[in-house]
Formats: sequence, structure tokens, C-alpha cells
Amino acid sequence: MSFKTIISSDNLKNNINNKDFIIFDCRCDVKDTAYGIQAYNEGHIPNSIFVDIDADLASEKTLTSGRHPLPDADALSEKLSQWGFNSSKQAIVYDDAGGAFAGRMWWILKWLGHANVAVLDGALGGWMASGGKLTQDNTIFERSVFTPNVQDDMYVSINDVEDAQYKMDKLIIDARSKERYLGIKDPVDPIAGHIPGAISHPLGQNLDKKGHFKSAEELKHTFSKLIGEIDSGDIISMCGSGITACHNILALEIAGIRGIKLYVGSWSEWIMDKSRPIATIDDNK
Repeated sequence: MSFKTIISSDNLKNNINNKDFIIFDCRCDVKDTAYGIQAYNEGHIPNSIFVDIDADLASEKTLTSGRHPLPDADALSEKLSQWGFNSSKQAIVYDDAGGAFAGRMWWILKWLGHANVAVLDGALGGWMASGGKLTQDNTIFERSVFTPNVQDDMYVSINDVEDAQYKMDKLIIDARSKERYLGIKDPVDPIAGHIPGAISHPLGQNLDKKGHFKSAEELKHTFSKLIGEIDSGDIISMCGSGITACHNILALEIAGIRGIKLYVGSWSEWIMDKSRPIATIDDNK
């Protein structure tokens, strides 16, 4: 059985020593770059490998890019090979933030052409609540060979976003918090607000009170009200820098709505050019 969206803690426990599974720890704190590896060293799911959101799943920021440009596909594929990954493996990714960061690696592996990748439902908290154990043991697998098959049609450029604004047959969905979207306060980026025409769907709305993804039926009901008759291929998911936007893409896929495009640069790229319009709560007064 393969997993392509999410996997339960029980299913992961049943496969924790499955040699066809490989687990990636994507814990991250955007305000503390050392947090992820420190948390991993203090305790991680057995047989998991730490992946750094900044160093592994993004390339260096430029003067015109967002905060997390896509990584070099060949460089990341070499790292994956060193970690023992190949096209026959079932990839499992987790974090301790409801999948907010793990979703980025889920999307990245899909972008590299790997279909069998799933986010741990309930994240690390769900794993612990289900009786899952942690270890401090190092995880080392024999080197393998992962050959990418890059799917560049999975994301859009800033020109595509500008073209999609205000169009009735296109939609931009913003995964950031309501506070950041409305321009009340932005603790991450220097300018607050949102892209005019974009609608708000904070990623937390994809989860239930225990931090698990809502059912496919619940997610479909919610997203259908947002999307209406718009074709899934004309929907763009964005956030601050192309990280948490992947959470909405994952939730949409759970709901059976596939083909959503990622705006990698997202808000942090949009605001690099001061001539681009910005909307805030004040604009609605």
C-alpha cells in the first residue's frame, strides 16, 4: 500500500522498520534557524532523517526572490541519494506544527517526480499521543540513487499571479494567518497586507482541534465554497514564502481537488517591488 497525502501514526508505527519506508523530520522555527536540528537531536521518530527547510528545501534568497526559492533539483537529489532515498521508497515527512513545514517537503518531492510521499497526520504530537516513541540514535542508511523527474508545471511565476488577479475564472488562496493577511501585523515580513484579489484561508482551518487533518468530506465542503466553479488548474496557493502554502495544496488534494499551483515567491517576493499593489484591512473601511 502506498501513501500519497497523509499517513496515520498507527500506520507509521506498523511500518517503522519497513526498509521500503524512509522518514524525514522537517521541524522548523522561522525565527530560530537552529531549532529544527536541536529538536531532532533531543529526540526524533526512529529511523528518521533531519531535513533543513532553509538549507535543504530552499536555495539562497536573491535581491528579487522570496525568502525560500526552490532548491536546485540536482543538488537536493544528491542529498536524497546520500540519505538512502530512491524512487521505490515510501517517503514520510513530519514536523511538530501540524504539517506546516512538512508540507513543503511533501510538495518538493512531488515536484521532483516522486508520488509516494505522505505527511504524518497529527504531526509529532499525534505520534506521541498514540504511544509512539522517540530516539536520539543516529539514522544512517546506505547510499542509494534518486533520479529526479522535475515537474515545473506545479508552480507559477509572479507574472502568472499578476495575470490571475481579479479574474473571475482564476483564484489566489493565501495560507497565512488572518492577522498577516489583513495587514494588522506581520512578525515575519517587513510589510504587512496581502495581494489584492487574493482570498484568505489560513492553514489552521485544515485541521481539527487535535491537530489532525479534517476529513476529506469536510475539506471538500469548505474549499468548494471558496472555489466555486473555478477549475483546479487555475487556482494558485501562496503564503509568506512558499512553505505553508503547500499545506493548503495538501489539504485540497486530500479533498480530491488536484492540480493546484504553488506561488513559490509568495508575499515575500511580491513586496520586493514597491510598485506592486498591496491591500490591507484599511482598504475595506
